Amino acid sequence: MATTLRELGERYLLRHIIPEYCASAGDDCASIGLDGSDIVLTTDPVPSPAAHILGGDPDPYWMGWLLVVINASDLAAAGASPLAFLSALEIEPERSLEEFRRLLAGIRDSCENEGLVYVGGNLREGSRLGGVGTAIGRATHGEVLSRHGALPGDLLMSVGPGGVFWRDALTILRRGIIPDKLTSPVFSPHSQIRVMHALAKQGVIHAAIDNSDGLLPSLQQLAVANAVSVTLDTAPLSVADSTELAVDPARLWLGWGDWNVLVAVEPGKLRAVLETGLALGVEVTTIGNFKDGEAQVFIDRGGKTGPAPRLESERFAADSWFSEGIQGYIDRLLSVNLPE
Repeated sequence: MATTLRELGERYLLRHIIPEYCASAGDDCASIGLDGSDIVLTTDPVPSPAAHILGGDPDPYWMGWLLVVINASDLAAAGASPLAFLSALEIEPERSLEEFRRLLAGIRDSCENEGLVYVGGNLREGSRLGGVGTAIGRATHGEVLSRHGALPGDLLMSVGPGGVFWRDALTILRRGIIPDKLTSPVFSPHSQIRVMHALAKQGVIHAAIDNSDGLLPSLQQLAVANAVSVTLDTAPLSVADSTELAVDPARLWLGWGDWNVLVAVEPGKLRAVLETGLALGVEVTTIGNFKDGEAQVFIDRGGKTGPAPRLESERFAADSWFSEGIQGYIDRLLSVNLPE
């Protein structure tokens, strides 16, 4: 009987199958050397936006906005400066012109926010609204960041806040309170592209990964890419204005949706990273460390340490929220075992 993709999962396919056919695989972006610079490229489809699924707002504007951020966040993880954005859009012929305009407005406004120029793409009819984005950036040759390069002794840091997405999402679901749509990551998330480019220019980052899959799977990918052990310390994982939810703030950090970037930093470079974040108005937090050992993620919770549980957003995986649905993911996020 033929092996199915569900039996293997996205991670296996990226590590063992795709490299047989693709010259560059396994990082958030690809890069191509050109006249002393590196052109940095990424492409990603847009899922149904959280603004609709969790926020109850079907306005296509949020899909257009999210389509850009998904791709801009990959450029951020590579430390690239933003250049251009293209979109390949599918839309039902029956959809109104006004809704089409709203989709395009979301793309335009999000591109302006991320520093990208919306330069075109493709349009065709389809059975449902959707799109694939391609973002192009640039970096000085040799300055492109990747998931590789973390060393034992490095600090694990989050560039950008964590837990805010699920604070807002649970506030909507439990209390019916809609946050400011122009600032909440449930509706209009932002990448860390500017601060990550500044950090890449300074040469203070050893490795980086976009946290689009959620904290634990992203850390597992860093551990595997660098053949090191990663320990996540839950003590710094605080979330402002979350006390009324009666949820451990660390759990809010574990889910996807914040669009922060996880980086490995040499301890001697800590001050430079913090100062850059402060200068650009971006929250930067030390949340753990890298150690010699098996490529595994551990959680330190109040001095008690244990292996991290699986909380996945892996494509083709049976226990991913892509397969079990958003409510199943929320249930596991709030109940997954943490060290006691």
